Amino acid sequence: MSDLLEKSPKEDSRKRNPKRIMALTAIGAIPLGIGICFIQVPIGCACADPGLSITGSYLRAQQAYHLEHQTFSKSYETLGIGSIPEKTKRYLFSTEVISDRVYIYATPREVPTDLFGLGLTKAKISALVGAVGYDEKRKETDSVLCIAEGSTFDKPPKPVFNGGKFTCPSGFYAR
Repeated sequence: MSDLLEKSPKEDSRKRNPKRIMALTAIGAIPLGIGICFIQVPIGCACADPGLSITGSYLRAQQAYHLEHQTFSKSYETLGIGSIPEKTKRYLFSTEVISDRVYIYATPREVPTDLFGLGLTKAKISALVGAVGYDEKRKETDSVLCIAEGSTFDKPPKPVFNGGKFTCPSGFYAR
């Protein structure tokens, strides 16, 4: 009986139960671990967006080539800009040359941005489409670079050439 009277309530609360500590640690670690998976990290390069510079260079080179040769080039070598990469970390590139028009497409790739690269979150990358066309009436070229307003992983539609000017497709704006 004297043992019961000698123990104070503070001593009982100070004793740590290892099973209870492990259970509380596990309960706290699970949500933390799941949350870490959704941490977004930037795309793996500290460089600027290559899509705009690649499509812009291609369009300017095609305009210059048409000024000299009165036709559009079907190969990168004749443009003198080197080859356009088929794909980069962010985009898949493709070109289309028709007699009086040229198109370049930059279709976004699915780039995971979660911490472990599991694909739980994806980068929001805008599609790009550029075009150069020759207007017979005005005897000059016109070009446009269209940027998607939202993020999509589909190949962008072609700009419309009417009245000597290009118009960006719906959901795109001109730069």
